[in-house]
Amino acid sequence: MLVALLPVLGINFLLRVAQAQSVTQPDAHVTVSEEASLQLRCKYSTPGAPSLFWYVQYPQQGLLLLLKYYSGNPVVQGLNDFKAEFNKSDSSFHLRKASVHWSDSAVYFCALRWNNNAPRFGAGTRLTVKPNVTDPEPAVYQLKDPQSDNITLCLFTDFDSQTNVSQSASSEAFVSGNTVMDMKAMDSKSNGAIAWSNQTSFSCKDAFKKNASHPTSDVPCDAKLVEKSFETDMNLNFQNLSVMGLRILLLKVAGFNLLMTLRLWSS
Repeated sequence: MLVALLPVLGINFLLRVAQAQSVTQPDAHVTVSEEASLQLRCKYSTPGAPSLFWYVQYPQQGLLLLLKYYSGNPVVQGLNDFKAEFNKSDSSFHLRKASVHWSDSAVYFCALRWNNNAPRFGAGTRLTVKPNVTDPEPAVYQLKDPQSDNITLCLFTDFDSQTNVSQSASSEAFVSGNTVMDMKAMDSKSNGAIAWSNQTSFSCKDAFKKNASHPTSDVPCDAKLVEKSFETDMNLNFQNLSVMGLRILLLKVAGFNLLMTLRLWSS
């Protein structure tokens, strides 16, 4: 009878051990300003010595391992200046960074593995880093097709990081959410949003007034409207064609020289 109960007792023991393993990330969403310090909390529960991990998932990408802890030094250094500290006394493995960058915006997952069992993942913490845009001068650029009077695209740029641009629920127009344009050549960053529509009555001036708001101002959007018409630069096209022609000529000369060399060797 005892022999018959052993498999059942073993299964129950394994189930209790599996239930004893858990990973909790108390913060579902964390928002910080650029260059601020960061802490993403992770609490775990396990019957033995764990292996702990932090993963990051950037938009439209798979999971990327940031760092891992097995044993030894409780402070673990990871990618992009992230670090985590294993604290056995309160069963925590918090992720930290001294100064965050706007590109750190992503979803972060804490994970636990014990005794070669399948890893347990936390629910994840979504991090939003608001970029520091200095001396913003908001403007709405109305981009037109030179062959038509219809509006093709609107660009709202250089607005303060506190300005919220919401997506339009209207089927006639689409307004994107906030994004960050990193202009490395000018060593500066800018907030941006775009709007477009196929309707001839669509107005750039009104598009962002309805969808942009500042939490400390009654004025929805005080950006100036700049109308631009983008046409093809014939001089630039001629220069590109000239460079392409020279490259083709160079390839032909090199090919001819190689062919003549091979013929001399063969003779």
